[in-house]
Amino acid sequence: MDNMLNISVPEKPIKKDGLTCEEMEGMDEVIFVDDETGSNFSVNLVAAAVLDLCDGNHTAEDIAGFISETMNTDKQRALIDTQAILSEFAAYGVIQAD
Repeated sequence: MDNMLNISVPEKPIKKDGLTCEEMEGMDEVIFVDDETGSNFSVNLVAAAVLDLCDGNHTAEDIAGFISETMNTDKQRALIDTQAILSEFAAYGVIQAD
């Protein structure tokens, strides 16, 4: 897992096209399905919010600021978590550069 944290994350990441999401009622999870490959993955609601903000207009710092305000958490902690989430998304090809 430490190797994933060394993956290069685009400055303003963009969510891969063709991802369909479905929130699981009564659970704190969202399932994403890659329409092209049929593969799927689940993430918690915070990671889903991070992915939703990967529109090519937001940096990791912007996303962390939103998460920090929304969740009423420390901005530095939110930035560390956001960077880790983005690194995993990059490692799995879920985000890309513009």
